[in-house]
Amino acid sequence: MLDLNITLLFQLVNFFVAVFVLNILLIRPIRDIIKKRNDVIDGMAGEADNFESEAAQRLSAYEEELARARQAAGLARKEGRAGGAAEQQKIVGAAQQSARGILDEARRTVQAEAEATLKDLRARTAAVSAQLVDRLLKG
Repeated sequence: MLDLNITLLFQLVNFFVAVFVLNILLIRPIRDIIKKRNDVIDGMAGEADNFESEAAQRLSAYEEELARARQAAGLARKEGRAGGAAEQQKIVGAAQQSARGILDEARRTVQAEAEATLKDLRARTAAVSAQLVDRLLKG
């Protein structure tokens, strides 16, 4: 059973003094440390959010720049192909014209040689015919 006497009063005073001293020496500094740590964590979380949003913006800008670069590369490729095709047509046309010139020159040369050969053969034929006529008549 609880005795209500002066000892209880001393014990209560002793308890409150102990709580007061513990509050000053332990509880208040620990509470301050916890509060500072929470402030630091909140600050770091805010900073992390800022970094995350900045990273998202940079990623978006990078993707937009990449899309523009791909589009520019596609246009350059198309222009290169069109230029290449035009250059190919030009080279093929020049080669065909050169081939026609070479072919015409070859035909003229062959025709001239054929005419010269035919003229030579006619002359030989006349000479051979004259020799044959001479042999037949003589003999």
